[in-house]
Amino acid sequence: MKEFLLCYGIIFLALVSCKTKKATHSDKAKTSGITTVMDSIRVDTSAILSLKSLSAAPLHEALSQLWKMDDADQKYWNYLMWDSAEDKRKYPELALYKDFNVTENARCRIRMGKWKVDQKRRELLISFSDGTQEKYVIEKLSLQKMVVSKKIEGTDVEITFIADGLLQKNVENDPFYPDNNLWRIKPTHSETDEQILTRLKQCVHFYSLFFADNHQRAATEISFSGLPNCFEWYNGGIGVPQEPDLDKRWIDCFYSDKEALRGYHLLRTLIEKHVLVWPQHPASWIEETHEILDQVYDKL
Repeated sequence: MKEFLLCYGIIFLALVSCKTKKATHSDKAKTSGITTVMDSIRVDTSAILSLKSLSAAPLHEALSQLWKMDDADQKYWNYLMWDSAEDKRKYPELALYKDFNVTENARCRIRMGKWKVDQKRRELLISFSDGTQEKYVIEKLSLQKMVVSKKIEGTDVEITFIADGLLQKNVENDPFYPDNNLWRIKPTHSETDEQILTRLKQCVHFYSLFFADNHQRAATEISFSGLPNCFEWYNGGIGVPQEPDLDKRWIDCFYSDKEALRGYHLLRTLIEKHVLVWPQHPASWIEETHEILDQVYDKL
């Protein structure tokens, strides 16, 4: 408790005292892995804000990061990390934004809504668009670590989240910002060709932001785990899978399989027939892929 109050006090005082080529399948190996951000690598300060560079951070800004679950009470580890119904790993995350929007679990059963903090009770309160709510009691908080407790089956369970201390200066450039993930919400009725094209373009825009964000954070590898995907990624190229291999999670973003395939064939035709201009001297394949996806978006 003392540790939390000390750190909380520092952050809270800051709040009141500071004025604050053609795109084809490549013969290179597919690129996959876990996102890695090293403190020693310089980030793009024109787009990304490093909280560690600030002399003090307001409470809501210190919280406004992508928090990934790192640890939890052993008894509830599987409950939090494993989807027993689908027999798949979950990726518990909280993406909190300084305009008080929130995206929960962007890689598994995504939910979006609003968040706020009850400073007196030390509570992080989240209200989701589906009408449900979550409450976390903040036990400890620093710029890169947050320890909370949450009621699970009547028991107070301690959960540790970690963050990299980096955030987009413009929240709309964050790939997990709610407005950039509306394409993932399955429609309740059949869509027109124009609406299917819009959903497809939003998907391409999401991935463009995703690669840009990773580049700006100086990531050397990227994890696509859990994300609905209609691309095949290569170190030096992009492609699309054959129709039978299309990601079921991506198909489920559309009203029906038939409508998903209409979107898929639009994308496949563009990538196979249009000449895309590859950057001459990209800083990395990650930056290069971001620029190509921007071109795909513009040509759709």
